[in-house]
Amino acid sequence: MKRSLLRLSFPFREPYATSAGVVTERELLLLRVESADGQVGYGEAAPFEPYDGIPLERAIATLTRHSRGRRPPQARAAVEMARLDLDARRDGRPVGEPGAEAIPVNRTLVAGPPEEAAARAAEGVQAGYSCFKLKVGLPDDEQRVGAVREAIGSWPALRLDANGAWAAEEAIAAIRKLERFDLQFVEQPCRTLEELAEVRARVSAPIAADESVAGVDDVERAAQLEACDVVNVKLAHSGGFEAARAALRRASELGIEPFLSSTLDGPWGIAASLQLAAAERLSLACGLATLELFDAELARAIPPPQNGLLAVPPGPGLGIEPTGSGLGEVLVEEIE
Repeated sequence: MKRSLLRLSFPFREPYATSAGVVTERELLLLRVESADGQVGYGEAAPFEPYDGIPLERAIATLTRHSRGRRPPQARAAVEMARLDLDARRDGRPVGEPGAEAIPVNRTLVAGPPEEAAARAAEGVQAGYSCFKLKVGLPDDEQRVGAVREAIGSWPALRLDANGAWAAEEAIAAIRKLERFDLQFVEQPCRTLEELAEVRARVSAPIAADESVAGVDDVERAAQLEACDVVNVKLAHSGGFEAARAALRRASELGIEPFLSSTLDGPWGIAASLQLAAAERLSLACGLATLELFDAELARAIPPPQNGLLAVPPGPGLGIEPTGSGLGEVLVEEIE
């Protein structure tokens, strides 16, 4: 089996701002494997240090066998994804089982000035989105959330995502101020499941877990603590397609509503997540409409959402064919 590892960098159309800071590009790794019969599969390793604490260099070290010990989940996801892509291409089928042809998705709004967030929200309404996720955790949250709710009107769902920015008491105070804007849920207001449980017991808005939940064990602990109403599962953070599937199913069994999202993944990660969402027939809008944030040809490998729906790549495999020009535009280096 031949393999190569590429370091890619996708520039943002505009700086991406959250409570954790501002980023202007998204670096990730592309693992390419080729079997003896010439079949090729692709897997994506997408650690995002501000979110998961995993440096890209750690994933590089484990994927090039320059490091011992357990691989981080993003590296495990890349290896599994490449194998699944290769096998499915050989069989002429998608990686995921047949399901929905398109997945409802939310539009993500960064934590910029209120007027800019509102303008982007209004554009989303015109584009047919029925669900919006707004980044919060900054001093002007109340003005930003109010401006977005006014821009989208009373019907579309509005989610808030603090990315663990608050301590428990801060979260309770902030959420109580923001609940009047009719929130679908507040995602990861604090860092730990214990804090989420404390917040959930003292606010009216539903609480979603994200960073604090990766796999099945975390889902079970969240249920035990009564920490959340909703869980946001990420394929890369979980460690791969099958691990994410197990987390989704266990959450449903425990009465926690699951959905899939990305940590600003590239097209291979988004394709895998879309196929998984289709196979599992998820009902909540998924956070997978993030490729439109990038300014690169490969970011258009999956057509943009139409009326708030993102088409599921039909395959074969993940259905993503990196062209020479598209790959060259974002290629930083070929590592091996």
